Order: sequence, then structure tokens, then C-alpha cells
Amino acid sequence: MEPNKITLEQRREFSEVVGLFDSMDYLQSAIDDLLTHGFDRSEISLLAEDTTAREKVGAKRSVEIEDSDEAPRISYIENESLNEGKASLIGLLFYVGAIAGAITVWTIFGSFAEAIFAGIVTGMVASLLGVGVIKLIQRRQSNWAQAQLARGGLLLWARTWTEENERVAMDAMQRNGGHDVHVHTAEHRPDDPY
Repeated sequence: MEPNKITLEQRREFSEVVGLFDSMDYLQSAIDDLLTHGFDRSEISLLAEDTTAREKVGAKRSVEIEDSDEAPRISYIENESLNEGKASLIGLLFYVGAIAGAITVWTIFGSFAEAIFAGIVTGMVASLLGVGVIKLIQRRQSNWAQAQLARGGLLLWARTWTEENERVAMDAMQRNGGHDVHVHTAEHRPDDPY
């Protein structure tokens, strides 16, 4: 075999560090630590929502599934990205509502002042719909965390490429309240977020 060739088996298997966390604060702190130490967010994953997890692994505790290839994963999304999405949603709904309200009043009454006022009012009402959607998203995130904690903790996986990556990931997780932190070998799956 040529020295630079990677076999199919080597491409299918990889190592990752997994840790269990008792709070969202510890989990977020560990993720921030990983990101500041060179990990890309695409190398970080979490256990999927409870309904998906129950379909794949049943009601098993977190420690029972942390090394399982069957444990469904989701990619990590930074809080900043979520906040940008929320702000964009509110802004877009305000814009659409304001334009729709102003055009409607302008075509019916032909008054510029009334159109401006209607645009502001309908924009604000549409923005409130966006706030409602954001509250639903926040509730879903909270339910996700509570379900994971009820399983025995929040699972965090960090894909590693070298032994140095493994050491850095283990240190970051342990330093930030992770327990049962260890390296394990996993096999690439079609639904793998990596």
C-alpha cells in the first residue's frame, strides 16, 4: 500500500471526544473553549431532540448512549447565529408588514400620512408575530435541554483528527465541568452531521 493512501476503512472510522454536562452553562462554556482552541463548529455535535433520540435509542440514559453509533446527533449552532436569525425574522416581518399596510392604505385612501401611520402599525403587529415565533423557538430549546438533563446530562461530541486534538478537547471539556470525558472511535454514518 502506498504511504499517502487512505483506505476506505480509515475514512469510515474516526475518533471523537465525548463529555457529559450537568448544565447548559457548563456545556456552552466547554463549546466556547473548544471553538477558541481551534475546533470548527462543524466538528461539534449534540444529542438530537428527545423525540428523535427516543426513536433511535429509546429512553436510555445519556451515559448508555454516549459511545453509541445509534445516538442521533445535531450540529452545534452558535448563539450568535441564532440571535442573528431571530433579529432578521423580526426585521423582515416588520418590513413586510409595514410595506403591505402602507400600500393597502395608500391605494384605498390615497393619503400619504395615513399610509405611513398604517405602515408603522402593521409593521409592529407583524413584528409581534416574529416575537411569538422566537418564544416558540426558545421554548423548544429549553425543552431540548430539560429532556437531555432528564436522561442524565447534556452530551457533547467533538470530532478529533489528531492526538493533540483529543488532548485539547478532553482538557476543554474537563475544565468546564464535563464528566465521563473520554475518547472513542466512531464510524461515519450517512446521517452524521460532520
